[in-house]
Amino acid sequence: MNNKIIVIVGPTAVGKTYVSIELAKKLKTEIISADSMQVYRGMNIGTAKIIEEEKQGIVHHMIDIINPDENYSVSDFKFESERIIDNVLSKNKTPIIVGGSGLYVNSLIYDLDFGNAKSDTKIRDYYTSFYYEHGKEALYNKLKDVDPESAEKIHKNNVKRVMRALEVHDITGKKFSEINTDIRKYSEKYEHLLIGLSMDRKILYERINQRVEKMLSDGLIQEVKTLLDKGYHKNLVSMQGIGYKEIIDYLEGETNLEEAVKILKRNTRRFAKRQFTWFLKDPNVKWFQIGDVNEIDNIIEEIFEYTTIKKKIK
Repeated sequence: MNNKIIVIVGPTAVGKTYVSIELAKKLKTEIISADSMQVYRGMNIGTAKIIEEEKQGIVHHMIDIINPDENYSVSDFKFESERIIDNVLSKNKTPIIVGGSGLYVNSLIYDLDFGNAKSDTKIRDYYTSFYYEHGKEALYNKLKDVDPESAEKIHKNNVKRVMRALEVHDITGKKFSEINTDIRKYSEKYEHLLIGLSMDRKILYERINQRVEKMLSDGLIQEVKTLLDKGYHKNLVSMQGIGYKEIIDYLEGETNLEEAVKILKRNTRRFAKRQFTWFLKDPNVKWFQIGDVNEIDNIIEEIFEYTTIKKKIK
């Protein structure tokens, strides 16, 4: 059976959505999102989630699958995504994985050993409650105590991953850093083709600023209000995502709107930079530079030719 998959990576706002849809249309296939925020229902504007009209009839998976207050891990993503990939492959289609969440992408193309540790609800609930009561600094200090190596690599603001590292440690008795030492060993389950989308930083950052402005005009503030009114606490991992925490600070009077927007744009630019750094580590990514938006269709044709000629993907 065909076991080939296409993986499209790159920073936020670079154009992954448009490129993936056009490529999926050419290949007559389906798309699997590898975005750690787009899994949440009701979090649409702040995650730049694709709308139905934009899908152009292309089936999209791993979007809107859990509520903002539900626990979700990389191993959960891997398990469900592989089930979907195998189903798409069984239809003699080549699935396209699209994402900017590096660990989600890596879980599918590398043999990431999480010690066979699934999520443990009791342990996760404990750390979630601990986080609510004591804050991210105290949670981060717990990780530093049991696994200082991982603490050096994981930012304290990445509460979701800090909790996962603590959870894995409690389940397996191993340090998260020890389990992930061989992160660059490719999985043999799928034959993958890695495609990276890049863009001049100045142009990308301007696109990010414009995207933030569009989010606001599309109703980001009301979306955040609605989530809070539904009882989703501001300290939830989902609500700490970029685009939500900044607006919550504004709604709670911590900042004014102008400052909140400024911080949101800055945080998104920094996130894009981290994404670049993450994906540039992989020498097997074939990078395509997106310049003039008027030439995007030419880039898509180049990518299509690369997928069909270089790898002979049907």
